[in-house]
Amino acid sequence: MRVLDRISSPADLVGLDQREMAELAREIREFLIEKVSASGGHLGPNLGVVELTLAIHRVFDSPHDPVIFDTGHQCYVHKIITGRRDGFDQLRQRGGLTGYQERAESPHDWVESSH
Repeated sequence: MRVLDRISSPADLVGLDQREMAELAREIREFLIEKVSASGGHLGPNLGVVELTLAIHRVFDSPHDPVIFDTGHQCYVHKIITGRRDGFDQLRQRGGLTGYQERAESPHDWVESSH
């Protein structure tokens, strides 16, 4: 089983060791490349914040501790970790996940921001 398949909330990161965290980062990058290539979206900004987002979610207690991105289109890893991975087949499509933080989408999204 992939490490990514075991992650459905930020709490799932706590028990991972360093090797598993590195593997998770690799799997998230592969996932993003596959999904964003099919649906469109902001790939580069999200590939650049994988480890940063994992670290934030491992240390802080989302949604109790707000996680806010200065540019909304850097939040794809945040969406994956907060239980929305299955929605990436419809990223940025009507009725699907938005390409930014969306308060109506998750209690983990404290603000709505895009460009």
